[in-house]
Amino acid sequence: MKNIFNHFKKLIIPVFGVLVFTSCGDENDQTPYQTTDGIANASNVKFVHAAVGPNGTNFQINYFTGTEKISAVGVTTGVPVGMSYGAQYPVPINYVLMKPGTQPLSIITPATPAVTIYDGNIVTETGKYYTSFLLSTPPSVTPPVYSLYQLNDNLSVADLDPTKAYIRFINVISNSAPAGYDLGLLKETSISGATPVTTKEVYTYRNVTFKGGDEKYIPIEPQDPKDTRGYQLQVRVAGSPTNVPGTTTGTTIANLANSPASTAFIPRAGRVYTIYCRGIIGGLPTATSNAPSVTFITNK
Repeated sequence: MKNIFNHFKKLIIPVFGVLVFTSCGDENDQTPYQTTDGIANASNVKFVHAAVGPNGTNFQINYFTGTEKISAVGVTTGVPVGMSYGAQYPVPINYVLMKPGTQPLSIITPATPAVTIYDGNIVTETGKYYTSFLLSTPPSVTPPVYSLYQLNDNLSVADLDPTKAYIRFINVISNSAPAGYDLGLLKETSISGATPVTTKEVYTYRNVTFKGGDEKYIPIEPQDPKDTRGYQLQVRVAGSPTNVPGTTTGTTIANLANSPASTAFIPRAGRVYTIYCRGIIGGLPTATSNAPSVTFITNK
């Protein structure tokens, strides 16, 4: 995508009278458009649906502040559209503009009848950025209890050295192993179309437990703008050197490999990313029961 302004849509939040711009892709080598330009007294929130329902099933949600819907699009007929499990809102590099301070926040399923699964508040400060995960208790807890896990997004870190990319790793698997998980970030150096050759592990987070990790971003070596090869993201049970994709009984819970069938992680200079693992241990890789997986958010 050559120009991020070619593909966008406007979302009007009546309670605050502001606009959110939606980009059409995860990768953009241009400087990200700042959604708060020209908007005074706003805070910025990215919402992520990382909660699984009873027995690990999927369900859709919508976010409301008061009576105003602030996620996805509104519909006037039929069943309302909701955010699916694993979705984020808005799409990469954008944030919902919110009135700062303590604001009411409810999360409601779009089923008929609708069910409120979270009813509380969200607390933000003017000019700051946040990522808010919706989480659930382990599947053994019936009925599940849903909560918010909010992180501060210090996007100014990218200004320290714009030649680097910046990452952090967060674990939102509610029934994680007590020792937590390790993240391996492996650089691929093969030519395009050839079998990937891993020459070094760039960085590893270790023993990251549920809701663990670090809000702070750390610098890594980015890929060249013309290079479309990705990095491998490998999540392993803490202390294990073995990575086995898709296993629920072995030592590894997830693998995101650089292949045509997967979403490659291609860090670019000046970008800021949140890598996170979600799902449930013991889940199946189907549409309704969520095995552990690893993915990422482009924050800037």
